[in-house]
Parts: sequence; C-alpha cells; structure tokens
Amino acid sequence: MIVSMHVTHSSAGGTQGLNDVVPLLEAEVGKRVGLMAQVTEYVIVRTCNRFEVYTAVTDNRAVSDFLESMLRTIVPSSNISYILEDRDSIRHLFRVVCGLDSLIVGEDQIQHQVRESYMKARDEGHVKGMLTRLFDNAMIVGKRVRSETALNKGAVSVGSAAVELAESRIGDLGGKAITILGAGDIASVISKNLVGKNVGTVIVSNRTYSRAIELADELGGKAVSMARLTEAVAQSDLVLVATGAPHAVLHRSHVEAAMAQRPDRRLLIIDVSIPRNTDAEVVEVPNVELDNMDSLQGIAMRNVERRRNEIASAEKIIGQELARIDAEQKEQIANDVIRRIGITMAGIRDRELETAMSRIGSAEVPVILEDLSRAMVNKITADLYRNLREASREGRTDLCSSAVELFGLRDVQ
Repeated sequence: MIVSMHVTHSSAGGTQGLNDVVPLLEAEVGKRVGLMAQVTEYVIVRTCNRFEVYTAVTDNRAVSDFLESMLRTIVPSSNISYILEDRDSIRHLFRVVCGLDSLIVGEDQIQHQVRESYMKARDEGHVKGMLTRLFDNAMIVGKRVRSETALNKGAVSVGSAAVELAESRIGDLGGKAITILGAGDIASVISKNLVGKNVGTVIVSNRTYSRAIELADELGGKAVSMARLTEAVAQSDLVLVATGAPHAVLHRSHVEAAMAQRPDRRLLIIDVSIPRNTDAEVVEVPNVELDNMDSLQGIAMRNVERRRNEIASAEKIIGQELARIDAEQKEQIANDVIRRIGITMAGIRDRELETAMSRIGSAEVPVILEDLSRAMVNKITADLYRNLREASREGRTDLCSSAVELFGLRDVQ
C-alpha cells in the first residue's frame, strides 16, 4: 500500500508558500518518516515546485494520520499540503514525471529530478520492492509521453520561462549584460535558452567555482567567485538567480552597492530558486525590479493553452498505464496462489519420485510407474477432496462451483 504527502506550488497557492515551508520540511521530514514502524520504504521528491514524500506502508490510515500530524507540528499555522493513497498516489506521481503537474506544463527537467530523488533514496537503502516498481513504472510512463506526444517540445522549463519573462520585461536581450547566479540544472537550462540571443557580457557565479567556470565556458562568458557578486551585479542589466541554497545569497547590500556605481541604469532580477535566494528588500533600491517564480504564472497559463491537445494525449497514456497496473495487481493474487500450488506440487512429486526410485530393482518398472502415478494423484487431490466435502456439508456450494470452473469440469459427466 502507498501513502504520499504533497506540498506543491498549487497547494501552497504559489511559490511563496513553498519558500516559507520547504526548508522546514527538508530538515525534519526524512528523519521522522524513516523512524515510523508502518513505513517500510520512502522516497522524498524535492524540486523547484514541490516537496513530496512517497511511502510504502503496512497501514494506510496510521501513516496518513502520522503525516498530517507531523505537518501540523512542523508548520503549525499552514494548511498547504494534501495526502493521497494507493491509486491516487500512483496517478499523481505519473502526472508529476510527465510534467503535467508542473508550473510550466510539460517541463522537461522534472523526470530527471524525480529519478535523481529515487536513485538517492535507493542508494541510501530507503527503497525496496514496492517503490522500486512504482518509480520504474513512472519512468516508463514519462518516456512514453515524451516519445509519443509533443508535450515537452519547445521551450517548456522554468529556465526557458525565466528567459521569456526577461524578454517581456526588458525587451530584446541582444547586447544585454547578464549574470547567472547558480550553476545547477535550472541555471544550465537558462544558459541553453540564452544561446542564439546575441547577449552581451555573461557572468556566472556559483558557490562551487569550478562549476561556474564550466557553465561560463559554455556561454563564452566569465566566471567570478561569490565574493565578487557586487561587481558582477554592477555590470549587469539582468540577474538570473537559480541556486540551491536554503537561504538568501543576493542581499540588499549587494544590490545597493552595485547600483551606487550605475544609479540611472535599470536592473532586472529574476529569482527562480525555492526557497528564494534574493532578499525581497532589493526592490526598495531605485531602478531595481524583482520577479520570482510566481511571476511566471502568465507564461505558464499561455503554455497550457498551447499544449492542450498534448495534455489530453498524455492523460490518455497515463490512463492506459494505470489500467495495466490495475490488471497486474488483480493477477497478483492468482499468481501468489499459483506459486504456492507449484511449491506444494513439487514437494509431492519429489517425495513420490524418491519412493519410486528406491523400489527400482525390487519390482517391475510398469508396476513402479503405476504406483507412482496413483500415489501422486492421491496426494495431490487429498486436501482438495476433503475441503470440497466439508464445504458441501456446510452449504458452501460456491466453493464446489469454483472447483468445477477451475478444473474445467463443465462438460465432464
């Protein structure tokens, strides 16, 4: 059985809600869930638009109650989460992997991010059979949607939307000086979407300087250390912030010092980090504009309209995969019974064959074979006949009817 907990850009009413609670959840959820006896496996999925926990459990109700109580403890004044169970959890994960639950529908980074979360949980020993099958199936669904539909074709990512937002705010990026703060997945996507726009100077700054150099080289730009952040901002028309830091890294003091060097030149800052990595107070500095993930909403809505047909196709694929899983789960009961029958029959065969082999030389082979076949039939049917007679005496004729069906006896008189 599966129980999942979700805090997303939708349930939080925008990314501001995520900004407030994600650091708290990251610090507490993993260690608390891992200690619960009814949780046998768990995967934590953390992306720029969500914080989710998928658990394999022995008691749905107990784990659901635990997750709700845990959230009230960690974030007592907030009601921004929801709990799903079993098929609803599976469907939700499939939609997440396909990009249907993303702020930018069809987002092409989400499958990689979910897979990384899954692999991390597996490497740490938190994943066994049930969640392995779930996440492997999710990857299959994501692959089908990406190969059979055009859902993720074109600019469909937070990084591409950030560049589109920048163009809507300051116009053509040709010749503009740009600083990218961060060098992870989103920053890499941002850089790819700047290619071909004839931008001017590009500066990349990151906590890990070697990664900043790599990304700067891809853009034909230069890397600077975080210690030179003010200098980078002072040269820029646009600052794109996409780091994985749990706190602000671009402070008002940086921006004030930078703008003092070019007071009449506008500066646009777009922060797509969760939690936000830019002090909200930077907007109090003259000629500075700050946008964040919530500012991408308009672009997101236009993206949904453009991809409406592809969304329907993706939902159809998800429905097909859910139906396949439902069929497999229904067969699982029969498969378990078949496995147990096989073990029992093999035991009877081995014992009777051993008895027959021990008689070779003391009796004719035809006699041994006849005794072997008779003994095997008697042993195989002994419990069957006894249980059928007992069921008939007790009025449970449905069991007798089932035996007729199972053994194909309808035409036997």
